[in-house]
Amino acid sequence: MVEQRSTARLRRADAIDIGMRVFADHGLTTASIQQVADQMGVSQPYVFRLFGTKRNLFLACLDELEARIRRVLHEAASQHPDDPLPAMRADFRTLIADGVITGLWLQACAAARSDEAVAAHCRAVVGRILDHAGRLSTAGPQELRGTLALGALVVMLQALGIDLSGGSQAAIDSLRDADATSRPEGVR
Repeated sequence: MVEQRSTARLRRADAIDIGMRVFADHGLTTASIQQVADQMGVSQPYVFRLFGTKRNLFLACLDELEARIRRVLHEAASQHPDDPLPAMRADFRTLIADGVITGLWLQACAAARSDEAVAAHCRAVVGRILDHAGRLSTAGPQELRGTLALGALVVMLQALGIDLSGGSQAAIDSLRDADATSRPEGVR
């Protein structure tokens, strides 16, 4: 019986990992449990037994998103205890590089516009991440707000396919440079 629990726990983690990618690509409304089940190699009813509803799977995916971000912040802070925010920012950019976190978060924000349960969950995730970052650093509220704003900008830039390898400022500068060269002469 212990093996069944372990298997169910592993299957649940697998479903969440796959669900994060499926929801990142298709959103809460368009994604289907069948897509997750097919990629897992299990039946759709099995996935429903694990989570109950598609929304519950989506919320579990948001919990995993939070857990991954918190792990990245914790690891950065433990490696750079004197000034962890720069390392946290850099490691966050690395975390979102594959697009899954970015896609899932943007889909969650879109779903939150019409689903109060998702909106409340998203607010709680942001609050817990900010609280965690605050406890791991000596940053004050203003610096944490700035880091959150920069993180949101990085998520948007990553979603737009902007190269972030040179840092967020270089990415912003590349947008400004591209915009200036694409305007007709005389238009500012």
